[in-house]
Amino acid sequence: MKLFKLLLVVAVSISSLNCKSQTSKSRIEITQPTIKQEATSIWRTINDIAFFEKQGYTIHLPTDSFIDSLVVKSKKGTFGNEDFPAIYTFVETKVFNQKNYKQAIEKVESQIDLMNNLINEIDSKKSQWDWEFKMFDKYKVIFTLYGTGGSYSPDEGTITLLTNKEGKFMNYERPANTIIHEITHIGMEYSIVQNHKLSHGVKERIVDTFVYLMFKKELPEYRIQNMGNTKIDKYMKSEKDIGSLNAIMLEFVRE
Repeated sequence: MKLFKLLLVVAVSISSLNCKSQTSKSRIEITQPTIKQEATSIWRTINDIAFFEKQGYTIHLPTDSFIDSLVVKSKKGTFGNEDFPAIYTFVETKVFNQKNYKQAIEKVESQIDLMNNLINEIDSKKSQWDWEFKMFDKYKVIFTLYGTGGSYSPDEGTITLLTNKEGKFMNYERPANTIIHEITHIGMEYSIVQNHKLSHGVKERIVDTFVYLMFKKELPEYRIQNMGNTKIDKYMKSEKDIGSLNAIMLEFVRE
Protein backbone atom coordinates (compact mmCIF):
# COMPACT_ATOMS: atom_id res chain seq x y z
CA MET A 1 0.00 0.00 0.00
CA LYS A 2 2.85 2.41 0.85
CA LEU A 3 4.53 1.62 -2.48
CA PHE A 4 1.28 2.31 -4.34
CA LYS A 5 0.87 5.65 -2.57
CA LEU A 6 4.48 6.56 -3.40
CA LEU A 7 3.98 5.73 -7.09
CA LEU A 8 0.75 7.73 -7.10
CA VAL A 9 2.50 10.78 -5.63
CA VAL A 10 5.30 10.49 -8.21
CA ALA A 11 2.76 10.19 -11.05
CA VAL A 12 0.85 13.23 -9.86
CA SER A 13 4.08 15.20 -9.51
CA ILE A 14 5.19 14.31 -13.04
CA SER A 15 1.76 15.22 -14.38
CA SER A 16 1.92 18.56 -12.58
CA LEU A 17 5.36 19.27 -13.99
CA ASN A 18 4.16 18.43 -17.49
CA CYS A 19 1.23 20.83 -17.14
CA LYS A 20 3.52 23.59 -15.93
CA SER A 21 5.92 22.87 -18.79
CA GLN A 22 3.15 23.08 -21.36
CA THR A 23 1.87 26.32 -19.86
CA SER A 24 5.34 27.87 -19.83
CA LYS A 25 5.72 27.17 -23.54
CA SER A 26 2.85 29.47 -24.46
CA ARG A 27 3.96 32.23 -26.80
CA ILE A 28 1.03 34.47 -25.80
CA GLU A 29 0.98 36.41 -22.54
CA ILE A 30 -2.27 38.14 -21.61
CA THR A 31 -1.94 41.21 -19.43
CA GLN A 32 -4.58 43.12 -17.52
CA PRO A 33 -4.87 46.69 -18.84
CA THR A 34 -3.75 49.54 -16.60
CA ILE A 35 -4.89 53.15 -16.35
CA LYS A 36 -1.55 54.27 -17.80
CA GLN A 37 -1.91 51.95 -20.81
CA GLU A 38 -5.41 53.18 -21.57
CA ALA A 39 -4.35 56.79 -21.17
CA THR A 40 -1.49 56.07 -23.58
CA SER A 41 -3.88 54.51 -26.12
CA ILE A 42 -6.06 57.62 -26.03
CA TRP A 43 -3.07 59.96 -26.25
CA ARG A 44 -1.58 58.13 -29.24
CA THR A 45 -4.90 57.97 -31.03
CA ILE A 46 -5.52 61.70 -30.62
CA ASN A 47 -1.92 62.50 -31.54
CA ASP A 48 -2.26 60.60 -34.84
CA ILE A 49 -5.91 61.45 -35.50
CA ALA A 50 -5.25 63.19 -38.82
CA PHE A 51 -3.33 60.17 -40.15
CA PHE A 52 -6.02 57.72 -39.05
CA GLU A 53 -8.77 59.78 -40.66
CA LYS A 54 -6.79 60.09 -43.90
CA GLN A 55 -6.35 56.31 -44.02
CA GLY A 56 -10.07 55.79 -43.42
CA TYR A 57 -9.76 54.03 -40.08
CA THR A 58 -12.68 53.76 -37.69
CA ILE A 59 -11.56 55.57 -34.55
CA HIS A 60 -12.70 54.70 -31.02
CA LEU A 61 -12.38 57.33 -28.30
CA PRO A 62 -14.42 58.10 -25.16
CA THR A 63 -17.49 60.22 -25.81
CA ASP A 64 -16.74 63.35 -23.81
CA SER A 65 -16.34 67.07 -24.48
CA PHE A 66 -12.86 66.96 -22.94
CA ILE A 67 -11.71 64.39 -25.51
CA ASP A 68 -13.37 66.39 -28.30
CA SER A 69 -11.36 69.46 -27.29
CA LEU A 70 -8.11 67.47 -27.46
CA VAL A 71 -8.97 66.22 -30.95
CA VAL A 72 -9.39 69.85 -32.04
CA LYS A 73 -5.99 70.67 -30.50
CA SER A 74 -4.37 67.78 -32.36
CA LYS A 75 -5.76 68.92 -35.70
CA LYS A 76 -4.44 72.42 -35.01
CA GLY A 77 -1.00 71.02 -34.19
CA THR A 78 -1.01 72.15 -30.56
CA PHE A 79 -1.53 68.76 -28.88
CA GLY A 80 1.46 67.15 -27.16
CA ASN A 81 3.05 65.40 -24.19
CA GLU A 82 1.81 68.08 -21.81
CA ASP A 83 -1.75 66.79 -22.40
CA PHE A 84 -1.01 63.30 -21.08
CA PRO A 85 -1.49 63.99 -17.33
CA ALA A 86 -4.99 65.36 -17.95
CA ILE A 87 -5.85 62.29 -20.04
CA TYR A 88 -4.57 60.03 -17.26
CA THR A 89 -6.76 61.78 -14.70
CA PHE A 90 -9.76 61.55 -17.04
CA VAL A 91 -9.27 57.79 -17.53
CA GLU A 92 -8.76 57.19 -13.81
CA THR A 93 -11.79 59.13 -12.65
CA LYS A 94 -14.33 58.70 -15.45
CA VAL A 95 -13.90 55.59 -17.61
CA PHE A 96 -11.54 52.93 -16.26
CA ASN A 97 -12.98 49.64 -14.97
CA GLN A 98 -11.19 46.27 -15.07
CA LYS A 99 -14.52 44.48 -15.57
CA ASN A 100 -14.78 46.05 -19.03
CA TYR A 101 -12.09 43.67 -20.35
CA LYS A 102 -13.26 40.38 -18.83
CA GLN A 103 -15.09 38.95 -21.85
CA ALA A 104 -12.35 39.92 -24.29
CA ILE A 105 -9.69 38.27 -22.13
CA GLU A 106 -11.72 35.07 -21.96
CA LYS A 107 -12.05 34.94 -25.75
CA VAL A 108 -8.31 35.35 -26.28
CA GLU A 109 -7.60 32.71 -23.64
CA SER A 110 -9.84 30.28 -25.53
CA GLN A 111 -7.67 30.68 -28.65
CA ILE A 112 -4.21 30.50 -27.10
CA ASP A 113 -3.56 26.92 -28.29
CA LEU A 114 -4.46 27.88 -31.86
CA MET A 115 -2.19 30.93 -31.80
CA ASN A 116 0.68 28.97 -30.27
CA ASN A 117 0.42 26.46 -33.11
CA LEU A 118 0.45 29.19 -35.77
CA ILE A 119 3.41 31.00 -34.20
CA ASN A 120 5.34 27.74 -33.91
CA GLU A 121 4.60 26.99 -37.57
CA ILE A 122 6.18 30.29 -38.59
CA ASP A 123 9.13 29.53 -36.31
CA SER A 124 9.68 26.15 -37.97
CA LYS A 125 9.68 27.57 -41.51
CA LYS A 126 11.36 30.97 -41.28
CA SER A 127 14.92 29.63 -41.53
CA GLN A 128 14.15 28.59 -45.12
CA TRP A 129 13.16 32.11 -46.21
CA ASP A 130 15.39 34.71 -47.89
CA TRP A 131 14.45 37.28 -45.25
CA GLU A 132 14.40 37.47 -41.46
CA PHE A 133 11.09 37.12 -39.66
CA LYS A 134 11.73 38.67 -36.25
CA MET A 135 10.21 36.62 -33.45
CA PHE A 136 9.83 36.85 -29.70
CA ASP A 137 9.67 34.00 -27.22
CA LYS A 138 6.51 35.61 -25.87
CA TYR A 139 4.09 38.14 -27.30
CA LYS A 140 2.36 40.31 -24.72
CA VAL A 141 -1.28 41.10 -25.58
CA ILE A 142 -2.57 44.36 -24.12
CA PHE A 143 -6.28 45.18 -24.35
CA THR A 144 -7.70 48.61 -25.00
CA LEU A 145 -11.13 50.15 -25.53
CA TYR A 146 -9.63 52.95 -27.62
CA GLY A 147 -7.82 53.28 -30.93
CA THR A 148 -8.28 51.84 -34.42
CA GLY A 149 -8.14 48.06 -34.16
CA GLY A 150 -4.72 46.67 -33.40
CA SER A 151 -1.17 47.92 -33.08
CA TYR A 152 2.25 46.48 -32.38
CA SER A 153 5.74 47.22 -31.07
CA PRO A 154 8.45 45.55 -33.20
CA ASP A 155 11.02 46.22 -30.47
CA GLU A 156 9.08 44.84 -27.51
CA GLY A 157 6.86 42.18 -29.10
CA THR A 158 3.72 43.74 -27.65
CA ILE A 159 0.33 43.78 -29.34
CA THR A 160 -2.44 46.19 -28.42
CA LEU A 161 -5.85 44.74 -29.21
CA LEU A 162 -8.98 46.87 -29.51
CA THR A 163 -12.11 45.47 -27.87
CA ASN A 164 -15.30 46.76 -26.25
CA LYS A 165 -17.15 46.11 -23.00
CA GLU A 166 -19.04 43.20 -24.62
CA GLY A 167 -15.79 41.48 -25.60
CA LYS A 168 -16.14 42.11 -29.33
CA PHE A 169 -13.27 42.90 -31.68
CA MET A 170 -12.98 45.01 -34.79
CA ASN A 171 -13.15 43.19 -38.16
CA TYR A 172 -13.21 39.66 -36.74
CA GLU A 173 -15.22 37.69 -34.22
CA ARG A 174 -12.18 35.60 -33.32
CA PRO A 175 -9.26 37.62 -31.92
CA ALA A 176 -6.63 35.20 -33.24
CA ASN A 177 -7.04 36.79 -36.69
CA THR A 178 -5.94 40.21 -35.46
CA ILE A 179 -3.24 38.94 -33.11
CA ILE A 180 -1.55 36.86 -35.83
CA HIS A 181 -1.83 39.86 -38.16
CA GLU A 182 0.04 42.03 -35.65
CA ILE A 183 2.65 39.31 -35.00
CA THR A 184 3.30 39.29 -38.75
CA HIS A 185 3.76 43.06 -38.69
CA ILE A 186 6.37 42.61 -35.97
CA GLY A 187 8.08 39.85 -37.95
CA MET A 188 8.59 41.82 -41.15
CA GLU A 189 8.79 45.42 -39.87
CA TYR A 190 12.55 45.81 -40.27
CA SER A 191 13.63 43.20 -42.83
CA ILE A 192 10.83 43.91 -45.33
CA VAL A 193 8.85 47.07 -44.55
CA GLN A 194 11.62 49.43 -43.48
CA ASN A 195 14.31 47.79 -45.60
CA HIS A 196 12.27 48.40 -48.76
CA LYS A 197 10.66 51.65 -47.53
CA LEU A 198 7.13 50.42 -48.14
CA SER A 199 4.10 52.68 -47.85
CA HIS A 200 1.46 52.01 -45.20
CA GLY A 201 -0.99 50.57 -47.73
CA VAL A 202 1.54 48.21 -49.31
CA LYS A 203 2.71 47.10 -45.87
CA GLU A 204 -0.83 46.16 -44.86
CA ARG A 205 -1.44 44.27 -48.10
CA ILE A 206 1.74 42.23 -47.77
CA VAL A 207 0.99 41.38 -44.14
CA ASP A 208 -2.57 40.38 -45.05
CA THR A 209 -1.36 38.25 -47.96
CA PHE A 210 1.23 36.53 -45.76
CA VAL A 211 -1.39 35.57 -43.15
CA TYR A 212 -3.92 34.49 -45.76
CA LEU A 213 -1.46 32.28 -47.66
CA MET A 214 0.04 30.77 -44.51
CA PHE A 215 -3.13 30.16 -42.50
CA LYS A 216 -6.24 30.23 -44.70
CA LYS A 217 -7.26 26.81 -43.33
CA GLU A 218 -6.65 27.64 -39.68
CA LEU A 219 -8.07 31.19 -39.95
CA PRO A 220 -10.96 30.77 -42.43
CA GLU A 221 -12.42 34.21 -41.51
CA TYR A 222 -9.23 36.04 -42.47
CA ARG A 223 -9.45 38.35 -45.47
CA ILE A 224 -7.18 40.74 -47.34
CA GLN A 225 -8.11 44.39 -46.80
CA ASN A 226 -8.71 46.66 -49.76
CA MET A 227 -5.48 48.57 -49.23
CA GLY A 228 -2.20 49.11 -51.02
CA ASN A 229 -0.96 48.38 -54.52
CA THR A 230 -2.72 45.33 -55.94
CA LYS A 231 0.25 44.71 -58.26
CA ILE A 232 1.89 42.86 -55.39
CA ASP A 233 -0.77 40.16 -55.76
CA LYS A 234 0.81 38.78 -58.93
CA TYR A 235 4.03 38.12 -56.99
CA MET A 236 2.42 36.49 -53.95
CA LYS A 237 0.09 33.73 -55.10
CA SER A 238 1.02 30.76 -52.92
CA GLU A 239 2.74 29.97 -49.64
CA LYS A 240 6.01 29.10 -51.39
CA ASP A 241 6.28 32.73 -52.55
CA ILE A 242 6.70 33.78 -48.91
CA GLY A 243 10.12 32.12 -48.92
CA SER A 244 11.42 34.55 -51.55
CA LEU A 245 9.68 37.67 -50.25
CA ASN A 246 12.86 39.74 -50.16
CA ALA A 247 13.60 38.97 -53.81
CA ILE A 248 9.97 39.73 -54.64
CA MET A 249 10.23 43.12 -52.94
CA LEU A 250 13.39 43.98 -54.86
CA GLU A 251 11.54 43.35 -58.10
CA PHE A 252 8.31 45.00 -56.95
CA VAL A 253 9.88 48.30 -55.88
CA ARG A 254 11.61 48.59 -59.27
CA GLU A 255 8.26 48.63 -61.12
